[in-house]
Order: sequence, then C-alpha cells, then structure tokens
Amino acid sequence: MPVNPQQKGAMVHRYTLFVMFIAVMVAVLVVRLWFLQVVQGDRYRSMAEGNRVREVPLEASRGKILDRNYRMLVGNRWALSIFVLPTEFEKLEDKEAEAARLGAMLGIGGEEIMKKLQGEDVQPHKPVLIKKDVDPEVYFFIQERQSEFPWVFPEKMPVREYPEGDESLAAHVLGYLGEISEEQLKVLKDKGYKAGDIVGTSGVEAYYEDILRGVDGKLIMEVDARGKPLQELGREERNPGKTLVLTLDRDLQRAVEQSLRQGIARARTYLDRERGRNYVAPAGAAVVLDPRTGEILAMASEPTFNLEDFVGGIDEEEWARLNDPRNNYPLNNRAIVGQYPPGSTFKVVTAMAALQEGMASAYSPFFCGHVFNRGEFAQYPKTCWGTHGSINFMNAIIQSCDVVFYELGYVFYENRNREGWVTRLQDYAVLAGLGKPTGVDLPNEFEGRVPTPQWKWEFNQGNPDYQRWYPGDTVNMAVGQGDILVTPLQLANLYAAIANGGPYYRPHVGKEILTYLGETVDTIQPQKIGDITDPNNDLGIHVDRSKLEVVRTALTGVVARGGTAAGAFAGFPIKAIPVAGKTGTAEVQGKQPCAWFACYAPANDPRYVVVVMVEEGGHGGLVAAPIARHILEYIFGIPQGQPEVTVTE
Repeated sequence: MPVNPQQKGAMVHRYTLFVMFIAVMVAVLVVRLWFLQVVQGDRYRSMAEGNRVREVPLEASRGKILDRNYRMLVGNRWALSIFVLPTEFEKLEDKEAEAARLGAMLGIGGEEIMKKLQGEDVQPHKPVLIKKDVDPEVYFFIQERQSEFPWVFPEKMPVREYPEGDESLAAHVLGYLGEISEEQLKVLKDKGYKAGDIVGTSGVEAYYEDILRGVDGKLIMEVDARGKPLQELGREERNPGKTLVLTLDRDLQRAVEQSLRQGIARARTYLDRERGRNYVAPAGAAVVLDPRTGEILAMASEPTFNLEDFVGGIDEEEWARLNDPRNNYPLNNRAIVGQYPPGSTFKVVTAMAALQEGMASAYSPFFCGHVFNRGEFAQYPKTCWGTHGSINFMNAIIQSCDVVFYELGYVFYENRNREGWVTRLQDYAVLAGLGKPTGVDLPNEFEGRVPTPQWKWEFNQGNPDYQRWYPGDTVNMAVGQGDILVTPLQLANLYAAIANGGPYYRPHVGKEILTYLGETVDTIQPQKIGDITDPNNDLGIHVDRSKLEVVRTALTGVVARGGTAAGAFAGFPIKAIPVAGKTGTAEVQGKQPCAWFACYAPANDPRYVVVVMVEEGGHGGLVAAPIARHILEYIFGIPQGQPEVTVTE
C-alpha cells in the first residue's frame, strides 16, 4: 500500500527525533564517563583502593620519665584498645544501633562513639580510637569475630605505667595525659596532631610534650570485602619518644610526701584556742631545692591524686570527685599555684631592706611592749605574738618580734615621699624574686603578688574607699600580711638567694634528655635569674653582703635556743648540721592561720632549701617546722625524732 506524503513526513520526523534522542543520550554518557574517569578519577580510585587497602596507625610509645638516679618514675605498657574504621562504619545501615551494641560491650554510651566518629578532624581511612584498656574478654571476642565487626579494629597501643605502689608519687610534677582538646588542637595541628590524640595535660607530661611524644608509624594492610586482613602491604615503624631525666630524687620525694601527709594529719589534732576547735589543715605543700643550681629535688602537694586513674581515660565520676571543691582540689599543685600570705617568713625581706637603707644594724635596740600604737595606730593598735621587752634587731629576727617589724614598716611608709621610696619595700621583694613567676618548667605557675599603691588603686576600681594606700598596708606587708601573696616555690627561691649569699637560679625539674636508647641529647644547665647583692640591676637597689650576713646569722638562731623553731628542732644535731630557718604564721581573713617554715642546711655550706606550708594549720613553729625537720632527718640520715614543741609565733 503506497504511503502518502503526509505519513512519510511524520515517520521521518519521528526518526529524526529518535536519532537526536540517541545522540543526546550518548553525549550524556560520554560526558558522564569523562567526568568520572578524568575529573573525579583520583577520588574514585582512592575510594576503590580504600575498600581494598586499610591504613592502620601505629601509635608510638611516649618517652620514659626517670628520677635523677635513672630510676623509673613513668614507663609504658601495651593496652588492649578498640578502634573504629570510619569508612566501614559509614556502610552500616543502622549506625546508631551498631554503636550502641559496641558501646554496651565496652561500657560506654553509643552516643559517645557516634560523637567520636563525627568530629571535624576525623579522617575517613584512619581508625578512630574508641577506648583503651578494654577488658581482655571483650577484646579477644571482637578480634575472633572480625567478620561480625568489619568496622571495628582491635589493636594494642602503649599507655603510661607507674611503679607498683607509687601511682601517686610526684603526681603533680609528673602530670597526666588526656585527649587533646579543641584549644590544644588549634595550636598543635601544624605539628601533626589530630583529634583523638593523647597528649600531656599537666606537669612535665605537658611541659615536655614535644620531647616525650614519639613519632607514630603505620601499617598498610590488604583486606577483603568483609574487612578481614589478607596480607601486609607495607609498614612505617614507630619511634618512641625521648627519655626525660628529672632532678627529683624518688626516695626523697616519697619521704617528703609522707612527712607532709603526716604533719597535716598531726595539725588536725591541735586545738585552735582562738576559735575553740581543731585546725582544719585541709591541704599543704613542700619543696626541697638545691640552692646552688635551682634543681628541685622534691615537690609535694596535698591532697594528691592517683595517676593510674587517668590511664585509658578517667571516668566521669572520678573526674567530678577530683574537681569537687569539697575535696580541696587534689589536682592543684599548691607548690606553684597556691598563693598565700607568707607571714613572718617575709621578715627576711624587710630585714634586708632595713639594714641596707640604714634603718637598723645588727644590734640596734628596740622595745616590744606587746602593743604597737604609733601614729594612726593609736586608735587601732596592732599586737605582737609575745612581749619581748628590750630587744636588739638580730634577736627581733630570731624571736620574730612583730612590733619591731611594724616599726620598720611604718618608717618605710613615712619615707614614701622621698625620691624612689614610693615602693621601696616592694622593690626589695621584687629584687628577691617575689611577685613574678620563677620560670619553673611546669605549666600554669602563678606569679604571686607584691602589692603597690598603683596595684591597689587599679584593683579597687569602682570602690574608692579602698583605693588609697594606708599606713597599715605597708605595716602589714612588713610582717608578710595584707595583700602580699607568694607561692611555696617563690619562697624557696627567696631563701635560696639568702643561702647562696645573693644569687638565685631558675627552679627546674628537668635535668637531662636521652634518646630511647639512653644516649644523651641535652643537659639542662643552671640559669641564674637574679642576685640580691648585685648593684647592677634594673631596680637600682641591692643588699650588701655584710648586711645579708646579719640576716643569715639571725636565721641560724631561729632553730637554736630561744628561737621560734627551737622546740621543733630539740634534739636535732644542730652543731653537726646547722640549720638556718624562719617560722611564719599567716593570718587569712575568714580562715585559720597558714603555717610556714622555710630553711636551708647545712647553714655553713647550704645544699638544701626546704619550705613547708600547711593551709589553716596554725603556728609555723608548731606544725610546719616539725615537717621540715623530718625531711632534713631523712636527707642527712638522722633517726627521726618527734620534737616537743610549744605554741610560738
């Protein structure tokens, strides 16, 4: 049957449309293939390779931490750990259910696992650590049933280990590890850190992070479709971190901690007669320093904590307990962050200033009638802890006569209008290293405070009634009271300067850096940071050696007959091992007094500075001095005695 022209035209039109449709489809297919193979070829090759090749990080062990005699303080052990592979996890149909299933086995919430896997810095092909120190039964259950958990990777990794029974020894100095925070990651990201990394959070673990951290390796494995390992394709070995040798002596550290703990417990048995109850004594600190080098031989803070609790991640309940104010903040290293009025231990600064400025000489006469009521103090008199009568300046130091030092403080105030005298007493405190960080190689050191009229005016902005500097401000500071604050380590450095006859050094706990094979990389040298006898300093003041010697001589009398620490050192072999020291009882508004004792020995050849502080512990001679005595007994191998002490300043 012939086709009419109209039907033929329609057929041609349909054929043309069909051909055009086929051409468009072919073009789309070609473009798509080009896009997939050329533009995104690398991406899809990587994804395909990711299904076949798995890269497993091998975490390097941190460097060991040793004491000065190369005895172990912190080592490492292998911990059974569970990782999750993000690429495999993404393939799961019900991620929340699988995370909850794994969490139930590990004793953590599924939400916590999800959070770890959804962080911004999670890398698709790199396993994410979920938990360390997994129960062996759980670990091997997952390992043996890998086909049921293709998205989970069990692996051993190094964690910190402490000598048995010493899990809390030097806890504040050593510090603990924790997962890197967002703030730390911002700073350390350029150094190769990533989310989930474990880093030093406090103590030398944090300060020497760059030294202790090892270089991670990686293992490249071929896996099947279920994620089961088939063969090892390559390996980059991990390198342990360097070994850090500290200035601490492990045995001395243990003795100092025990002495401090026992002394605090003893303080709680003493009656605070003024308040009609026993002393609370909730906390304390002690420092043993080599004045010749600045090496810290021991540093203790009470209450303390167990480093083992942080291995594998501390649980929320224990973390809450450690941060509960009712437990007196065990994580605080009071030797460097505790700021307290120094009480009479500060009188050495006032004494040096008074001697140097000609206000007194070694045997200048004074009179103590128990009450100081000069000038403005006639209406509100101040009192001394005793009634010393006629007394010379050296004996005023030995017996810690408050009235004499009130007198000196008042003279400093009266002379405030002389050129350079507005902060004269404060300048001597700064000369001795107070009011600024010591530079110790531990994080978060506080700077203390040496108050000045300018500081008081700024501090009390909005409260004009308290902005003026009154006579009482200087008089109080002269006896270590009022607004002045020091840390135990700052006070130790002050007494180190006196022990050395002028110079003092940057305190440090790092002594030597070794490779993991024991080869020396670096030795930390003493660094002089001040000298109270050097006239060429920025403050324009100094203390003549002859004037300093008066103070040194007086300090040896403090522990001898008639001194405020004589009772605490009764029976101690003072002639064989002379001790120079000073007691302090610092009043704190709303609290019981803070007990201090600072000393150095042997006084004729100083090798050790010992500073002890007990919060709300009462009198320095009653509480702090006996602790220092027990520390010195250990140092010099003297059988420990229990001194008969009475309440003095």
